[in-house]
Amino acid sequence: MTSPAKPLVYGLITARGGSKSVPKKNIKDLCGKPLIAWTIEAAKSAPSIDRLVCSTDSEEIAAVAREFGAETPFLRPAEFAQDLTPDLPVLEHALTWFRDNEGKMPDLLVHLRPTSPLRVSADIERAVALLQAHPEADSLRCVAKAPHHPMKTYRLDADGGMLQPFIPESVYGIPEPYNAPRQALPKAYASLGYLSVIRPRTVLELHSTCGKNIVGMIVDADNAIDIDSAIDFEMARIAMAQRLGMTP
Repeated sequence: MTSPAKPLVYGLITARGGSKSVPKKNIKDLCGKPLIAWTIEAAKSAPSIDRLVCSTDSEEIAAVAREFGAETPFLRPAEFAQDLTPDLPVLEHALTWFRDNEGKMPDLLVHLRPTSPLRVSADIERAVALLQAHPEADSLRCVAKAPHHPMKTYRLDADGGMLQPFIPESVYGIPEPYNAPRQALPKAYASLGYLSVIRPRTVLELHSTCGKNIVGMIVDADNAIDIDSAIDFEMARIAMAQRLGMTP
């Protein structure tokens, strides 16, 4: 019995240069290395990744990415690097660039954000293998136990400012779930920016970053710190220092 052929896997680090909450966040020093370097090193340590590319609009970030071992075959156009730019056009740009300029695309694309520096390469390997084991799936996303159960959340009625359950009781048939113990509610998982694995057809044909058939992979939330603010950066610094045996 022949084993399935190894897919061609590209890692894509998306790192724009216009961070507002933490200036120059993606190249800011974290425990002795630029933030982006931790993601590059984790990806370079994952045998499944055949090629590692950084998509950025910044020459400064591109130079740092190359220094630590990532390729920067293109600079991302400014129109795809705005404050409110979603992931989809960024992924579309990278994949169409590979197709139009190199004549080929990967079988799987591992999307990595430099804002998750505590990511471990073993999770990259597990994610690639898991999506490969599900050929019917469009993508894989990482999740962790939701810190706040969605059945205990509300929305405000626009007319009178009255609270309404965000998830109607009729959905699960549990009376007053907002007063129920967590153990009585269905398990809920929060989506993470830790890493995702995507089939190119999901992006280019379905025009989606994940599609409808999504494999879920539970990861350790302690590894999935996502830096969005100065406080997040300090939390990541302390966690990384502890991991490295340094004084926080």
